[in-house]
Amino acid sequence: MLSIRLQVPIALSVKILLMSKDVKRLASQFQPKKYMLDLDVDRDAMRFSGVVIISGQRLGRPSQRLTFHQNGLRITKAHVVRHDKSGDQEIEITRINHHAKFDEVRLHSRLRLVSGAYTVRLEFDGKITKQMNGVYPCFFKHDGKEKQLIATQFESHHAREVFPCIDEPEAKAIFELTLTSPASETVLSNTPAHSSEKVSERLKTTFEPTPHMSTYLLAFVFGELAYKEAKTKSGVVVRTYATPDNVDFTEFALEVAVKCLDFYSEYFGIDYPLAKCDLIALPDFASGAMENWGCITFREHAMLVDPDNTTLSSKQYVALVVAHELTHQWFGNLVTMRWWNDLWLNEGFASWMEYLAIDHYFPEWELWTQFAMDEQQQALKLDALENTHPIEVPIHHPDEIRTIFDAISYSKGASVIHMLHNYLGAK
Repeated sequence: MLSIRLQVPIALSVKILLMSKDVKRLASQFQPKKYMLDLDVDRDAMRFSGVVIISGQRLGRPSQRLTFHQNGLRITKAHVVRHDKSGDQEIEITRINHHAKFDEVRLHSRLRLVSGAYTVRLEFDGKITKQMNGVYPCFFKHDGKEKQLIATQFESHHAREVFPCIDEPEAKAIFELTLTSPASETVLSNTPAHSSEKVSERLKTTFEPTPHMSTYLLAFVFGELAYKEAKTKSGVVVRTYATPDNVDFTEFALEVAVKCLDFYSEYFGIDYPLAKCDLIALPDFASGAMENWGCITFREHAMLVDPDNTTLSSKQYVALVVAHELTHQWFGNLVTMRWWNDLWLNEGFASWMEYLAIDHYFPEWELWTQFAMDEQQQALKLDALENTHPIEVPIHHPDEIRTIFDAISYSKGASVIHMLHNYLGAK
């Protein structure tokens, strides 16, 4: 994710870190393998409802409960089945407890639940909020009318606001999403649509299974959108989406995206693993951009270029942001930190690779000169403060994560990688 850096002053960041207590890590108790998620999003009511079927492995000592993350959801029904050599055993759930303090839902049983394979089916509902986390509305005008897109933002720990899950980076799984949305609108997610059917005035779309990935990378967007399209050398379909009045300003982002996907596939020696890559300019977005696998979301100013009016510096910014998020398709999405203390590996590599890719295609910009000022000097400036922090930071609770989306993780991380690259060589 490209953040709006220094959202929290470093002194406050350190204070929060020192005051925090460790949160219990749920991935050590249950390892999901697949989520089958069926969501019905009602924009008019500002609510959603859904069913999730979680297949996975219970770990650790026997106990009388299963615990998942949730935040602000109402879990209405739970059905649990244990699978072993003797067959399937239904587990009666006697109590569903919501723990707001720990962002948890706890499913209690009279039986002792031992390690092994389980399938958990949960029915739930929740609210669409305007905080630009979880599921949220984006507002824009078209043809003189007020309109809305619906979008998601799950990094760092906001997937739990939309469905019960193990909402930690190391708890990777496959996601099969079915989404019910207005029939007349474009609907996008990480993977291409597998099938769709019209139900009354609604469209029920089932998407192809995702790669093995973390919960924070799942995404969907629907609303009135238009797009431009191109293909990479290997045939990956790249589309840039925007509201109808802005779609013509996505041509430059599309050009850069195709070039970067080709560059990274060759540089890393690993092909981009999806059939498509969508870049979506959102009217309302809290950060600069977000690397959802195959469904990358942007602030409009981080993606749109007007060839007649946009300055060179703004054009360079768009190119770097596009390159940054596409780096994450490898660093972050394919290879992922176990926990947020290693966030700098995601963001430092993306902040360095963006310069490498764009300099390859636009050498006349002399971007490494700008790197010295925009990244290294920014890192040195903040690192000179008494209350700085290392690039690897202990994270005891997800509420602390936003404090390290700063120039130490991004710019100092990138500068350390730049130093190592120059010392060790590219190979």
